[in-house]
This record gives sequence, structure tokens and C-alpha cells, in this order.
Amino acid sequence: MKLEYLYIVGTDRRAPVDVREKVSFGKKAADALTKIKEMEGISEAAVLSTCHRSEIYFISTSSDDGSVSKFFSEFFNIDENVLKPYLFTLRGRDAVEHLFRVACGLESMVLGEDQILGQVKEAGDMAREAGISGKILNKLFRDAVTIGKRARTETHITDHPLSISYIAVKFIQEVFGDLDDKTAYVIGTGEMGKLVIKYLLEKRIKNVFVSNRTHSKVIDLKREIPAIQVIPYEQKYEKIAQSDIVISATDAPHYTVDYDKFKASFNGRKICMVDIALPRDIDPRIGEIDGIALYTIDDLKNAAEENRKKREKQIAIIENMVNEAVTDFVKWHNALLIVPVIKHLNDYAANVCHAEYERAINKLTGIEERERQQIKYSLERVGAKIVNHYLMGLKALAEADKLDPSVLEVFESTNRNTI
Repeated sequence: MKLEYLYIVGTDRRAPVDVREKVSFGKKAADALTKIKEMEGISEAAVLSTCHRSEIYFISTSSDDGSVSKFFSEFFNIDENVLKPYLFTLRGRDAVEHLFRVACGLESMVLGEDQILGQVKEAGDMAREAGISGKILNKLFRDAVTIGKRARTETHITDHPLSISYIAVKFIQEVFGDLDDKTAYVIGTGEMGKLVIKYLLEKRIKNVFVSNRTHSKVIDLKREIPAIQVIPYEQKYEKIAQSDIVISATDAPHYTVDYDKFKASFNGRKICMVDIALPRDIDPRIGEIDGIALYTIDDLKNAAEENRKKREKQIAIIENMVNEAVTDFVKWHNALLIVPVIKHLNDYAANVCHAEYERAINKLTGIEERERQQIKYSLERVGAKIVNHYLMGLKALAEADKLDPSVLEVFESTNRNTI
């Protein structure tokens, strides 16, 4: 399989949030994989879904005919022409480089963010467990996780907390200044929600209310973080009305803060609301109500860009790491192309040497067994040396990405003619 048959089709991370939330795989990733597995012409696939990207990695048995792009519109029930401007396609080396950059956090809104590495690993594991990834994608995702770990351990990219949750709390602090007299209400107890709570408490906020649809999860979190106040989910609108800050970070497929229910309980208090979920948790119409300042992930970009500028030196170091890792992967992949050639030449040489040995032995008389074995060994050594001489040249060309496909076709043709 040529590397050009490795593709990515995904949503551009710069697409507006109202587009990204409509094509977020989230908990539907496994279902998407099952459907992709049934598509004709795809031998391997994996789905990567984060708050900023929905991407399908796949190996096509021929050139991409646009079927995966169509899959996006069909799976999410969105008109293809509406979605098309926000989709991108990469192939071959560019696809490899993209995943490695993603794993290192270079393509994240928050440079070097920690969560993306786990999401890349999860995508690779899910594809492997579903039986839809194979030798190429398994290796690709393993290497992506490896380079992602290297980027974080060998540079200062994560010397400071880096996550959407951290940027959100930093953003809130810029809005309010000191938080020691403020009350925050956090909806969601997943990884992002926990981090939000942690950073709010570090800023010495006065109160942190927490709710989750599954109440037992909040009770468990209370044992872990005693400073929080547990609020039953059905009382959330009452507590929102008593809060200065609301942050929602769930993975619900629908709004967790409904416009009509919110408006019915709203008492005119000024509230800063930050929605860091995708799909969005807070009905965007709530932001139109007087006294409400509603921000989404996209509104946090300025703070994230400031973070990126502080780490420009680290970016250059990581990009060099990525380039080396991409080159190593391409070399590995190209070496796979000559594996059948190596096997054929070794088998062919062994057969020829054996035939010549038998022919020679039948003509010679008075030779002892020890001498027979010496002749056989010498013939096999000559055959192996001749084969290895040319295989080393093929391997060097393959690793340098200079192996002309016509050369492999010659060997394949010779192989067919000698079978």
C-alpha cells in the first residue's frame, strides 16, 4: 500500500463553533466506526473526536473518491454543500505530520494542552478494538502518542497548566479580577469540569456549586474535593440565579441550560457564563438577555494566543521532533513496500542454489557428507550475498522515498513468471 492511500478527512479547527458542534462525534464515534467499516474501498480507519476537531483517518484501496466526505454529511444529516467549506483533506506524508502535530498539541487552541494526547490514544485504541485499524494505522497512532509524550517531557511546553479549563478560569479572572467574593456554579464532573473546579479554588473563589446529571458522581467528587457544594441537578436554575459565574463542561448531546427554563428563573443578576462544551451546553439565546455575558470556546482564543506567543521557542523544538518522527514513519512504511520483494528474492535464490547443488552433487562422485555440506553452504552464501547486495540498494531507495514504483512492478512481474 502506497503512503498516498493514507487519508484524513476532517473539520477545520477554525470552523465556527455552531458548525463544529453539529459534526462532533463524541459518544457516537464507535457507531461511526462501525458504519465506516462497512464502506467499500476502505481497509483501515480511525475516528478522532475532540472539542475542536472531528477527523477520520483511513486507508483507501484506491484514490479517495470523496465517499468519506459524503459520510460526514450523511452521518450528521447536514447538507453536503453547507459542510464542504469547513472540511479538509490530507494524504500521505501530510496526513502523518498532521496527526503528530495534533498529538503534540501544536494544532490545539491551547498550545500543548494535556487532554489531546489522551484523546489520540483513545482514538487509536478504539479503532484497534473495533477491528478496523491494521498495521499502518496502529503504527501511526502508536508513534503519535510516543512523539506527543516526548514533546511534553523534553520541552517546557507544559511547565504551566495548559487546558481549555485553565484558559477559561484565567479568562474569568480577567473579567472579574479577584474572585474571593464570587460564587461559581460548575455543571459537569468530567475531566474539564474537575480542572475548572481545581483552578477556581486555587484562585480562592468564595463558593463553588457543582451539579451533574448523575448525582452520585458529584457525591464522589465531594469526597475528592471537600470544598465544593453539591447541588441536585434539578435545582440548577435556582442556583444559577444565585451565581456570579456559570461554567458548563459536559458531553451532553443537548443543551444543559435551556433558554425558557433559565429565563423563567432569572432575577436580573449579572452573570458571566462560559460554555466550554462541544456540542454547546448553554443555549446561545441566553447571551442575548440583559445582564448575561455568555462566552464560548471560540471567545477564549485571545487568551490562548497569548499563551502560544510565550512558548514560541518550544514550538520550534517540537516541530523538529515532529519532522524527525514523520521521516522515521515514512522510512518504516516505505520499507514495507519491499518486504514481498525480499521474500521472493530470498526464496528464489534459495531454490536456485538448491537446484544447482543437486545438479552438481549428482555429477560428482566420491564426495563425503562433510564436503557435500560445505558445497551446499558455500552456494547458499553466494546466493545470499548477491541478493543482499541488491536488497540493500532497494532498501536505501525506499527509505529515501526514491524507489520508483516501476522497479517494484518489475519484481512483481518476475515473481508471477517464476510461480
